[in-house]
Amino acid sequence: MGGLGLLGVLSLVPGLGAAVEQIRHLPDAPPVSDTALIALLLVQPAVLVLIAVAIGVLLAERAGLVSILLRRIRGKAAPEAAGGWLNALILAGIAGTVAALADLTLRRLSPGSFTHIPRLDDVPLSGRITALLYGGVTEELMIRFGLMTLLVWLGMRALRGRRPRGLVWIAIALAALAFAAGHLPALMSLGPPDEVLILRTLALNGLLGLVYGWLYASRSLEHAMLAHMATHAVFWTATPLLSALGL
Repeated sequence: MGGLGLLGVLSLVPGLGAAVEQIRHLPDAPPVSDTALIALLLVQPAVLVLIAVAIGVLLAERAGLVSILLRRIRGKAAPEAAGGWLNALILAGIAGTVAALADLTLRRLSPGSFTHIPRLDDVPLSGRITALLYGGVTEELMIRFGLMTLLVWLGMRALRGRRPRGLVWIAIALAALAFAAGHLPALMSLGPPDEVLILRTLALNGLLGLVYGWLYASRSLEHAMLAHMATHAVFWTATPLLSALGL
């Protein structure tokens, strides 16, 4: 599972050229090669995903959360939650379409805010691969398998083993907030964002984070991963279609 997460981290490499150039222009830029800089930039996400996997492997089952892959690795049968793949895709399609429509609407209402922000479908092939691997796999390992699992487990510890629905939803919401906030650095790397862009980033990613968290809590980590990857595919297909329809 750590290997899958690291594969997503490696998919970041093609998009790190701009970050390397920014570092080169800093007055105290380290005198190392581009390869060494890229390796340094990959250290933090690599460490975070390995820590998250360790937390999930240790605590997910104790917190009543499911990873089908983890159960199979441990020689256990797939849980009842292993079904419902089509429903997860449908939910991802709805959520992704809503997010794409909201993004296009905000672009019409506040065009000045988006002058330096590419559309959701304006993504090169390398960026799409990164979205599927890093977004769909690595981020889910970090945020859902690591952080959300830890939050549920800590809550159960505080409640002496009880796992009320409210506790799970608090963990889902907090993980979704962290997921949304985690997209702000990428937004800021494109230029100084205004209030519209910040609220749009937090609201849309927060909404999607709630969907992925609910799927993890009610189905499995793999359902959340599938939905996350499918959402990006919806961005790339629904955005031009909605734009052509004038929506």
